[in-house]
Amino acid sequence: MNGPTVHRWGFLAVLIAGAALLTPRLDNGRLWQDEAETAVLGKNILTFGYPKAFDGRNRLNPTLSVREGDVWTYHTWLPLYLAAGGLKLGGVNTASARLPFALLGLGCVWLTYVCAKRLTRDRVLALLTAALLATSVPFLLHMRQCRYYAPALFFTLLTVIAYVRFLDAKRWGALGLGAALLFLFHADHGVFAPVLAALAVHFLASGRRGSLGYSFAAVGLLVLAGTVPWVAYLEGFQHGTALDGEHIRHHAQFYFRQINKYVFPVVSWAFLALLFRRGLKPLWGTPGSSLRAGMKLAGMVIAVGILFLVLVPEQRHFRYLLYLLPFFFLAQALLLSRLFKNRPALALVLGFLLVGSDLAHHSGLSFALAQIPGAKDKLSSPETRPRSLLAEYLGELTHTYRGPVDGVVELLEKEARPGQSLKIPYEDHPILFYTDCVVEPVVKPVDFSRPTFPDWIVLRRDWLPGGFWESPYYQQIKERYEERILDAPDIPWQNRPDPGYHRFRTDPSAPPVLVYKKR
Repeated sequence: MNGPTVHRWGFLAVLIAGAALLTPRLDNGRLWQDEAETAVLGKNILTFGYPKAFDGRNRLNPTLSVREGDVWTYHTWLPLYLAAGGLKLGGVNTASARLPFALLGLGCVWLTYVCAKRLTRDRVLALLTAALLATSVPFLLHMRQCRYYAPALFFTLLTVIAYVRFLDAKRWGALGLGAALLFLFHADHGVFAPVLAALAVHFLASGRRGSLGYSFAAVGLLVLAGTVPWVAYLEGFQHGTALDGEHIRHHAQFYFRQINKYVFPVVSWAFLALLFRRGLKPLWGTPGSSLRAGMKLAGMVIAVGILFLVLVPEQRHFRYLLYLLPFFFLAQALLLSRLFKNRPALALVLGFLLVGSDLAHHSGLSFALAQIPGAKDKLSSPETRPRSLLAEYLGELTHTYRGPVDGVVELLEKEARPGQSLKIPYEDHPILFYTDCVVEPVVKPVDFSRPTFPDWIVLRRDWLPGGFWESPYYQQIKERYEERILDAPDIPWQNRPDPGYHRFRTDPSAPPVLVYKKR
């Protein structure tokens, strides 16, 4: 077979592997709090025709402001309509809520190949980049969530591809770029801002002038005209910002650790660069080459993205890094390919380690540092036992997962009557999605301490206010209610996708969830 045929078959194999890892058992473990928020709004879209925060009985997340008609304004709406589409086609259930996002995740693997090939004009690099993404467990976990993660990444890739076409003066390039940016805004305006900024900085730094410059300015003005009114309507500035020294320092440390541990092992690559300086040169291609131009653009997206995450959002989460993953993996693919030319055996071993274990990312470094006297006590994560996130992920796909929401919903589906009242300190959104209960709003832990006596009370240990177990209120609950001890672990979340928290198996060590049914 010739080269193009081999690459086509290789890309098909990557897509098949991506589908096999992304789409099975989407119903394994019910939706957790954030997923259920999106799913409830999707369900309300089917009822009311728009994302309504109040369905007549329950108000979703009462801490957030809404517009007239209880219109949801905390997020842009494209992910909500995707969830509604899944529920419309497959019914109101867990798998239907997640399926549109898993399919978009598979689309991200495809677009990563296309984007990497457009940036570097190198099919080998593109194939390796797509393979690294398709086997990245943090990527897989988030793409299987009923949340904005998959749309944000999908339209980021589409926007970068459209920008490259625009720079190449392709027909309808400006129109394609403008459309991609608008879709990206409606997928996640928190990603739209740094991506647009990165493209603007790159374009200005490239020194492009003439008609292309006017076209880029026109695209920018039209996109701003199409998004600024939405920012005002959605009250886009209600999200907190981090502009103080302590936040910025902690953000920078957090994102460095997350990238090094789960995405791109900065320390390991720096060590290899010192050992094999000649073998990794010329790394970014010759001046004027497509490779160098493409890597400059990828580097700009990463640099502006990290700067934005460190300086702007108040919160810090791994999920905010997701849209940068393909560009980190492109850099990793380039390093591996350069190393392979001079040290093929080492490159193959390293590639296997990068995909199949955390030795290069975390446990190997932790083990080495732990040998230094006094260093182990200063490690933020001193665990040195090697892990294979991919093996653990495959274990999740082949075993039934059970979390606290699973036990609570099963009990309510079996015994609760429609319209019965319920009180729970946290993860009320899944209750709204799966049941017909009327849920008491609990904004702060102290709200749960107020003595009310609904039909059902669910206790979640990690979210109860201090002193609850010794309070007179709890004694009254025990007197007036029947205690149900569920076959479900009482852990903080049903199952978050964050790689540092995610439970790949049911937690056997956690205490059971306690539910109280009024006598």
